[in-house]
Amino acid sequence: MMPKIKATVEILAYNNQATIDKTLASVADFDEILVIDGGSTDRTRDIARQYGATILEQDARGKRDGQIADFSLIRNQGLIAAKHDWFLFVDSDELLTQDLVEEIRSVVVNEMPHSYVWWAPRKYVYNGKVIDCATTYPNFQMRFFHRRHVEGFVKEIHERILSSSGESIGKLRHCILVPIPEREVLWKKWSRYVLLEEERLRGSSRRDILVKAFNTLKAAALYALRLPRFWICRGNHTPFWYEFLQQRYQFTLLRMLLRNLL
Repeated sequence: MMPKIKATVEILAYNNQATIDKTLASVADFDEILVIDGGSTDRTRDIARQYGATILEQDARGKRDGQIADFSLIRNQGLIAAKHDWFLFVDSDELLTQDLVEEIRSVVVNEMPHSYVWWAPRKYVYNGKVIDCATTYPNFQMRFFHRRHVEGFVKEIHERILSSSGESIGKLRHCILVPIPEREVLWKKWSRYVLLEEERLRGSSRRDILVKAFNTLKAAALYALRLPRFWICRGNHTPFWYEFLQQRYQFTLLRMLLRNLL
């Protein structure tokens, strides 16, 4: 049996019994698993304990109406509590391939890795099939890093890790698998993001709102530019409704920003 990987995995959870079992199974080779739980009332905690995970309560300061409002604050809980310097974070429905697990192992055991902060490629899964073609590809997120080489999580919504100044960022070759949820579930989540974004705008300057609107418009334009490549791509495609919801979200966000400019 291979020894455990001396790294910490962080998972945010709330009533995720339908998905978290597979997620935990995919990270079972890691020495420490932290589940930052929002008060689950289903079997989420029991499942987590079966995998030897440590369960932490989500900080109430990062929540509103029982839901996370400041994702970076909650993510930073795990960063502070972790016992290992190497740190990986995944969502409660995401899966690591075994190839990715072994690639991460090779970085952790290397006394002089060429990078201490890593981009991880992500691929969607729909109806049990890995998606080859999506307008959001290539899709990289900074998910794996050494704690001494980052500043912490930033941004209340769509949180990300901030690497230390001057860090060389590596790219992992193998991917995290991201199941596409049902459209109603997805749109409910994205609609809430728009509401949270609007709350964040209170007290913002017109310049800050304009910058946010410009970045949102840029994302929509990038989608349009990628459409031809998407249609000619060979392989499994994201469903049309998913691509439509992506753009609906961007334009809903843009409309909200423009409304707050008036």
